[in-house]
Amino acid sequence: MREAQAIGAVTVINTAVSDEALAQAYLDTRGDGYDVVVDYLWGRPSEIPLRAMVPRSFAFGKPTRVVQIGESAGTELALTASSLRTSGVEIYGASRGLDPQTIDEVHQQIVTWTRSGELTFHVEKVPLSDIATAWQRTDLKGRRLVVMP
Repeated sequence: MREAQAIGAVTVINTAVSDEALAQAYLDTRGDGYDVVVDYLWGRPSEIPLRAMVPRSFAFGKPTRVVQIGESAGTELALTASSLRTSGVEIYGASRGLDPQTIDEVHQQIVTWTRSGELTFHVEKVPLSDIATAWQRTDLKGRRLVVMP
């Protein structure tokens, strides 16, 4: 995958590049700004673009909503005050505004789609005895690891 690839109105950015290349990919694809950044990674892949969104001049940019969903690349990041103060970035947790009833309804819908085959998951089963090796794998390419007894 190139550093950035447009898919319809969505831009997918490859994070497996140097810090400089990652920051440049965000800058090159931002146009007049981002409306929403959906973040499944957190950690370094989120830290670099947040720094890149800080304007070079004192001009407030278009607000960008970052929806934090996962932390597969790290549980923490270092965030400068200027990343929030001048960039227009707004950070939200994925469950913001959801109540227990809505979460239950969504869960039930996912279960229904999964049972009917409308929603499928690409999984790779590994025995519990291989968990140490399986946890280090980087070749899954979208498949999910399922640990079996």
